[in-house]
Amino acid sequence: MKLPLWLRRRLPGYRPPPPRWAHMEEPYLGDEVVVVDCETSQFDRRKGQLLSLAAVVVSGQNIQLSEALDVTVDSDARTDPDAVRVHYLRREDRRHGVAAAEAIEGFLDFVGNRPICGFYIEYDRAILNRYIREYYDFELPNDFIEVSELYVRQKRRYIPEVNLDLTFEGLAKDLAVPVIERHTALGDVISTALMYIKLRHF
Repeated sequence: MKLPLWLRRRLPGYRPPPPRWAHMEEPYLGDEVVVVDCETSQFDRRKGQLLSLAAVVVSGQNIQLSEALDVTVDSDARTDPDAVRVHYLRREDRRHGVAAAEAIEGFLDFVGNRPICGFYIEYDRAILNRYIREYYDFELPNDFIEVSELYVRQKRRYIPEVNLDLTFEGLAKDLAVPVIERHTALGDVISTALMYIKLRHF
C-alpha cells in the first residue's frame, strides 16, 4: 500500500512531483487499474534503455483497448542480443519512434494517480522511475500491483504446498489466458490485464 503523504514527505530523499503531476500523490478512489509493460535494451534495471512502453486501463472486467498507450522509443541504445531475441526491436525498427522524454511524459499523463499493475512490475517500476528521476526529479508515488503475487496468494490459499510455475506462460496457461504477441509491450499488457481480471473477479 502507498504510504500516507505526510509520512512520505518526511522520508529522506523525498521529492514531490512537479505541479503538473501533483495529483499523482492524491489517494485514488476509483476502480480502475493501469497495466504497464516496458521493453528494454537489456535485462538490467540499472542500465536497460527504454525501447517501448505500453499501458491499458482495466475498469472492472473491461480492458479499454481503444485508449491504450503504445509507443516505440527512438533509441540508439546498443541492444543485448538476448533482448533482441525476446522483443525483436532492432535499431532500425525504432527509427520512427518518439523520444524517451515524450514517451515518459505521455505515460505520466496517462496513468495519473491510478494503481499500476504488471507482471514482475518491480522491473518496469525501476526502469520508469530511472527516467522520471532524470527528467522530472521524482518517482512514481502510485500503488503497485504484482500479478504473480496475486496468483500465488490465491493458489496457496487453497493448496499451501503446491509447486507453481511463475513464468508468464505458466500463469497464462493455468488461468486459460491467451498469450498475445508475446514480448511486445502491448501484447504483454493485454495478456497481463486478462490475468489480473481473472484473479480479481473469478
